[in-house]
Amino acid sequence: MAGIEHILVPTDGSTGAIKAATYAGELARALGSRVTLLYVQDSESMLSGVLGLAEFAGGVPANFESTEDVRRVLEKQARERELPETSQALGDGDTVAEMVTVWGHPADEIVKFVEEHAVDLVVIGSHGRSGLQRAFLGSVSQSVANQVSCPITIVK
Repeated sequence: MAGIEHILVPTDGSTGAIKAATYAGELARALGSRVTLLYVQDSESMLSGVLGLAEFAGGVPANFESTEDVRRVLEKQARERELPETSQALGDGDTVAEMVTVWGHPADEIVKFVEEHAVDLVVIGSHGRSGLQRAFLGSVSQSVANQVSCPITIVK
């Protein structure tokens, strides 16, 4: 496993992502690798926020004046809630993760990040969808596995 210097852990704050971060943290400590946590905000999050359906940490803020207001609130929530929770799951030690938030389709943005940032390994959680759920909702982890040129570990 020599040569794994940069591990990417995409996160959505889910249980699967937390498990993936725990695994990646152990691996990073063993290999002396650096870790990047990538949180992708997708258009569905934006649409839900605009419609007032999103899960906001402090309840739905009043008086949104623009989609930029929704975007700022969702980005703040990711920085204050999902990313720190995932970062804590990396565990103790010298593993300090870079935390990045981007907007776009999750699988596309993960693949783009891998291509642009010399990632040696992707450690991603799985929601464990199967059957109709997988057909309708898709599988980000499977899509990423089919597109990246580096190794990928899917944690269940």
